[in-house]
Amino acid sequence: MKIVILPNKKICKYGKVLKFNKLNNKENLCDFLIKNKININNNCGGFGRCSSCLVFINEGFSFFELKLLKFNYILSCQLYDIDRNIIISVFL
Repeated sequence: MKIVILPNKKICKYGKVLKFNKLNNKENLCDFLIKNKININNNCGGFGRCSSCLVFINEGFSFFELKLLKFNYILSCQLYDIDRNIIISVFL
């Protein structure tokens, strides 16, 4: 499976495709991105308090599939168990 990160001038200039088998219950999207050298902000350490790791889900999830998702934005530290291809935009 793949996570496609769309180009962003400050975080991922040319975009990137990250391959994975399945993110487990212990690893969230934010940790996975940091582990793969995507410099996403993570000011609160992954506790969902600061909104600095906000991502936009361009494709892969819908509001009806994920209760935390509102207007396709989600905190990457709160997204676990990714089991499909997704396309995201990372913000500062």
